[in-house]
Amino acid sequence: DKTARRLVKSYLRSVATGITNLANILRPEIVCIGGGISNEGDWLINAIQELVDSEVYGGKRNPAVEIKRAVLGNDAGIVGAAGLVIYNLCR
Repeated sequence: DKTARRLVKSYLRSVATGITNLANILRPEIVCIGGGISNEGDWLINAIQELVDSEVYGGKRNPAVEIKRAVLGNDAGIVGAAGLVIYNLCR
C-alpha cells in the first residue's frame, strides 16, 4: 500500500530528525528507543540508524551515535512506576 509506505517513511524521518537534533546538541554515545515502537525490531532500528548517520554533524569524522532498542522495551513505564511506588514506600 503506497499510502502506508509513505506514512511509515515520514514517521521514520520524523523520529530520526528528533534523534539527530538530540545527537547534534548533546552528542550521546547511545540513544535507546523503548516503548511500543521498540517492538518493531531491528528493521526499525536499522532504518533510523541509517537516517541519523546520514544527517548527524561531522558524519564519519565523529564517533557514531548508536541507536539501540531499550532492554525493557514496552515495560519501561511499568518498571518505572513500580520503582516510584517502592521508593515512596521506603522513605
